[in-house]
Amino acid sequence: MSMHPAQRAAHRSCRRSRRLLHSLPIATASRIALALALLPAALVAGALSASEARAQSNAVVGASAPAAPDANAPGSPTAAADVDASKLAALPVAAQTQWLSRAIKSGELAKMSDDQIVARMQAIQAEALVRFLKAESAALPEYEYELTRHERINNQWQTTPDRMLVKVREKPLQIYAKWLPDGAHAGQEIIYDETKNPKEMYGHLGGILGFTSIWSSIDGTLARSQSNHTVRDLGFAFIAEQIAHDGRSFRAAGLPEKPARISVSESNGIRMLALEWDAPSGPPQHYANKSRVLIDLKTGRPRGIEAWDASGQKIEEMRFEKVRKAQWTDATFDPKNPDYKF
Repeated sequence: MSMHPAQRAAHRSCRRSRRLLHSLPIATASRIALALALLPAALVAGALSASEARAQSNAVVGASAPAAPDANAPGSPTAAADVDASKLAALPVAAQTQWLSRAIKSGELAKMSDDQIVARMQAIQAEALVRFLKAESAALPEYEYELTRHERINNQWQTTPDRMLVKVREKPLQIYAKWLPDGAHAGQEIIYDETKNPKEMYGHLGGILGFTSIWSSIDGTLARSQSNHTVRDLGFAFIAEQIAHDGRSFRAAGLPEKPARISVSESNGIRMLALEWDAPSGPPQHYANKSRVLIDLKTGRPRGIEAWDASGQKIEEMRFEKVRKAQWTDATFDPKNPDYKF
């Protein structure tokens, strides 16, 4: 009968111990012999226990060793975006709006990959996006920003875009705008106050005529000679309302309200959500035949808007930069403000 390796080691140790005992005095040898008599069993038991423990440990490690991850498995990181997107799609509009607001303000959305962002935005209803943008606009009642505006006027693309500093109070709608030196119409200023004259704006041209200020219609010939928009379109609330307007138009025509295309783009190191809509017609039924809205993934604020006509020509491109929350006084929208040149 073969012995366990640990038993053989113990047996050899016992033989060496017996030889040692023969050389010792009888009394001492007797005491040591008694102690050694118990040693082989202890050694064997200990050796067996250690050996068995190692075997059990190896078995556990082998059983729990993770297999190579399956990218398509339901719990894998790659599939997680799809699972989360499906759960998001099942939520009511109010809950989707809350999720979008939380995901942007916490920075969670900005940390996601492009594919994950697109999957979630495709799951969200258009109404949830509109509610979010309106809520963000309401949370920014007074602010200023710099606008770069390039448009096609009377079928002619402007050679130089407008560069403007815009100050806004959303309710009541009051706007001051000054055209900056690095753009077209430099030096021009306008003020609009719906509480005083909702259909007209007060302003002056740039250059040598800059000191001649007049009242003019917000939708008149002078205003339309420089832009397809009115002064009332300079606030961010305008963008949310246009998306809502097109949503209603699409719904009435039996067309899907969601963007036709969703992507993530980057400009000057800023990641932006790009939402594109295709419409069966242009104004006044729809904003444009094709439009794109850019939203800052970190702030949730609009960063730009672009539009094309039925022939595929770009009709406008606007960028919103250096947005800053502010607190205005009545003097901000008063032509008598000494900082202005009305």
